[in-house]
Amino acid sequence: MFADRVRIHVTAGAGGDGSPSMRREAHVPRGGPDGGDGGRGGSVILVAEAGLTSLAAFRRSPHVKATAGGRGARRRAHGRDGIDAFVIVPPGTVARRHPEGELLGEVLAPGDRLVLARGGRGGRGNVHFATSTHQAPRHYERGDPGETGWVELELKLIADIGFVGAPNAGKSTLLAALTEARPEVGAYPFTTTSPNLGVLALEAGDDEERGVVLADVPGLIEGAHRGQGLGHEFLRHVERCRVLLAVVNGAADDPVAEWRAVADELRLHEPGLLERPVRMAVTKQDLPEARQAWPAVSTALGADGWEPIAVSAHDGTGLDDVRRALAEALAEADARAAEIGPEPARRLHRFDPTADGWEVIAEADGLRVRGRGIERTAARTDFTNAESRDRFQRRLERLGIDAELRRLGARDGTLVRIGALELEWGDES
Repeated sequence: MFADRVRIHVTAGAGGDGSPSMRREAHVPRGGPDGGDGGRGGSVILVAEAGLTSLAAFRRSPHVKATAGGRGARRRAHGRDGIDAFVIVPPGTVARRHPEGELLGEVLAPGDRLVLARGGRGGRGNVHFATSTHQAPRHYERGDPGETGWVELELKLIADIGFVGAPNAGKSTLLAALTEARPEVGAYPFTTTSPNLGVLALEAGDDEERGVVLADVPGLIEGAHRGQGLGHEFLRHVERCRVLLAVVNGAADDPVAEWRAVADELRLHEPGLLERPVRMAVTKQDLPEARQAWPAVSTALGADGWEPIAVSAHDGTGLDDVRRALAEALAEADARAAEIGPEPARRLHRFDPTADGWEVIAEADGLRVRGRGIERTAARTDFTNAESRDRFQRRLERLGIDAELRRLGARDGTLVRIGALELEWGDES
């Protein structure tokens, strides 16, 4: 089953806790701290693999989880790192955070990788907190939690040539005639409800052949750019095709008007689509009505700037001409790509007001402290450890968070949330 959009829940592994171990050996009365660091949590990583063409596997298994890091141990032993979890997808897959829609990235070529959820950093053991004045610290850090959340994966097929046209124009039949693909074919609109792929062997010179991927995109109707007839679902598969083959139904009541409607939808979806190399085939020339209309249709399309090719997938009319035209269009696309050069890497810069600072906001049942740094510190603190608890309180005072909480009305029993933690405020005499 073809699936080009799925939603998965990703959970990276938490980092392992550091160790508060003290060295205990015979004849070493004051061995000092020897707690090791926790291991890194495993990440969830998107990986593109050649040969895949669908995201259907994730409809049955939408949850992906990496393993947690191991805890540090005595003798400064580090915990084991967690094992990464890999999400194997077709090239051309885009990942967005759900429901925000924030772009995480995309994997375009086989082997490309993208981290969807990063594993937590392991906590430091108590050996890191020994000083000349405090030589036996019990304080250690807990591991950071791993990132978690829903991610939407969207496949935009990467094909050399995309077939575009109205429903029932004969795209699937033409694909089957040009390749070994066997798509569902029927004499009614919307037989194709998901893209079909096929491989066409074209002459590449020196008696060599070049295999190119063809994508038969489901039919487009008026209003497709607004989502009519699942237009958005279909149009996104055209975006990455280097060449387009316009497929016109030669037996339609008005083939020219039908194609003009499709062309308008392509322009409205993305103005540059029809600026790519485009070739045109007018199908069903084995039917008497199509043959009779061909002179007028050819003249009208020629007046619009097209060079249509009369085609019949059933008796083979025009198929060789289509192959030659597509080979020329691909050569034109290659020349354009060489002239433009490689696309520069895209970087996303996001503004986060609490990345380095903090803020305290009032909620219905308490107060919340926001800020990446203080939230990370809270997650790493073991509040059952008196030394760690005191250390965290001193940090609140040093940053001014303690004073701001008091200003906003914190008193005995007030609920204070910091990240995923819920703490009860208590004043001590």
